[in-house]
Amino acid sequence: MTGLRQRMTVAAAAVVLAVLVTAAVFALLRIESGADRHAEDEGRMALRLWEGMLDQSAAAARVAVGDPRLIDALERGNAAAAAERLGALGFTAATVVNGAGQTLLAVPADQPIRLLDERRIGQVLARNDTQDGLVLTGGAAQLLLARPLGAQRPADRALVVIRPLTGSLEALAGVLGGSAFLVGSDGRLLGHAGPLAWTDVRPAAERGEEVQATIGARGYGVRKLRLPKVAGTEGDGTLYLVTVRETTLAAMADSLLDSSAILVVLMVLVAGTLGLDWYFRRVFTPVYASMSALSALAAGDTGVAVLGAERTDEAGQLARTVEVFRSRSRALRDAEERRARHWLRQQSFIRRQMLRLSETLPEQGRRELLADLARIEAASEGRTPCARTDDPGALAVAFEVMAERVRDQHTALDGMVRQLQSALDTRTELVELQKQFEIARRMQAAILPPDLTTAPDLEASGLMRPAAEFDGSFYDFFLTADGSLAVLIGQVSGGGLAAGFMTVTARAALRTLAAAGLGPAACLTGANRLLAADNAAGLSIGLAMGIVSPRSRRLVFAAAGVPEPFLLRRFGDVVDLPVAANPPLGLDPAMTAVETALDLPVPSTLVLCNGGLLDGENRFGVAFGRARLTGILGNLDDLSAHSVTAAVSAGLAEHGGGAAMAVDRLCVALRVRA
Repeated sequence: MTGLRQRMTVAAAAVVLAVLVTAAVFALLRIESGADRHAEDEGRMALRLWEGMLDQSAAAARVAVGDPRLIDALERGNAAAAAERLGALGFTAATVVNGAGQTLLAVPADQPIRLLDERRIGQVLARNDTQDGLVLTGGAAQLLLARPLGAQRPADRALVVIRPLTGSLEALAGVLGGSAFLVGSDGRLLGHAGPLAWTDVRPAAERGEEVQATIGARGYGVRKLRLPKVAGTEGDGTLYLVTVRETTLAAMADSLLDSSAILVVLMVLVAGTLGLDWYFRRVFTPVYASMSALSALAAGDTGVAVLGAERTDEAGQLARTVEVFRSRSRALRDAEERRARHWLRQQSFIRRQMLRLSETLPEQGRRELLADLARIEAASEGRTPCARTDDPGALAVAFEVMAERVRDQHTALDGMVRQLQSALDTRTELVELQKQFEIARRMQAAILPPDLTTAPDLEASGLMRPAAEFDGSFYDFFLTADGSLAVLIGQVSGGGLAAGFMTVTARAALRTLAAAGLGPAACLTGANRLLAADNAAGLSIGLAMGIVSPRSRRLVFAAAGVPEPFLLRRFGDVVDLPVAANPPLGLDPAMTAVETALDLPVPSTLVLCNGGLLDGENRFGVAFGRARLTGILGNLDDLSAHSVTAAVSAGLAEHGGGAAMAVDRLCVALRVRA
């Protein structure tokens, strides 16, 4: 019960924790959403502040550019007086141009302002009003003003002046309580105000539009705002406003708030868990006594006291139920004791009667009867009296022993009969199977040709490693009427006599079609129709046929369900011939084979093998494999057909340890000599 209370406490605490975590997640999401909106609001506020500062600076510059003393000095062409007055008004340069855009006067003389073209100068003169805007010149962002110059209207000259934005940046930095920078798209500093240097802020500004950075062991919030593009200026005209505000105190306050929130959550969780444990302890305490009494009854202690039966709640109902169980357990125990005494009396009676009977029997019968008595006593030792009052007891054990003895005798007799019948059937089947294998092996050995050495330019040799049981594989090579050499290789799925007949049929069909002058693809297609027409066993056969002309050294090859052949061009040079693949024959009468034609180098050796050679596994479950065969062929010193098959035979013996495998392994080598 204590474990149940603890589990319920843990489950309730887990629910409380899940609720708190869910609430915390939603709170964090809300805080993050609020932080994003706050960041957007701050960005818009910074832009509005900047625009306000620019408007104020532009308004002040409009008033300053109309200064009478400045206008008089420019009208008289007094560059020194104009330069002095420009400095007093906060301007850095001024240029007087005519309507054609030609410079009439520049202050200073070596830095004429050429930021307005003829069209814009014409607009200023036509409107008869002062125009302003931002320009990027001289490595800084400055305010440009252009106004008509002269008493006559419309004027024929225009005054263009530029003024730094330092005052606007300083005012913005003062309002934000940090630093402000104007930079170009390449990160070049165009204006600065505040205590921080641009070299310290630039890495953070290049990471994103709004980042937190640590500069000099203090935290700062860096915000990068894109300003409207400035046209008609040096560079691409892209301008960014970077504001930096210190966030060290705010970060410390947020950290303290987070720590306090976590502490409050943990305190609530601990208090809730302790409260739940106290509540469950109070609820389950009346049930503990009843559960303990029930456990004692289950262990066989019927003398245990049951407390709480007088209660009217669920605990009282449980106590009264346990009291009923205790009363019934006592009655059952008394009945079992009575039956046990009756059981012992039955055993004593049967023993006395069987001993008396044994004294009247001969020696053999007496030994058998005493043996049965011993079995009855042994079986009765661990037998428990049943709950029925009419239980025959030891007498039932005696009949059980005798019935078992009769059943054992019948079972033994039936087993002997079945073993004898199985042995006879197995012997008959084995004899028939051996006859089939012997016939099939003779058929298989009879169709294998000897090595071909009589042709002047061609040489052929074959290798057959038969399977433990007949597998139905074959190879063949023969000269056609025009002196070409035809090479065949085949493997039937399955074994037995049916595979042997299919092997003979396929070989005869291919020889007949080749003698008629058909190519490999036509021969395989015709053989497939013949085999599929009468294939009741559902067998399939993998076939490959190649015809080599000794005069042209041209190979025409078709393969169906057989691995790609190898070509040995010289010592250590082994390649796979890319030939068209076809499905195995004998299943689809409508299948049409595809052949591949290619020229063989001279001299060279063509090597064909079946799937059983490459896929055959030894007793360790390791397949022979294409890579192993390639390695054997690549290490040959003699590329004659007989040397190739001998090397492959040695490799198969080393791989399989001399043991026969489940499938036949074939290899045919064809040597084209010079």
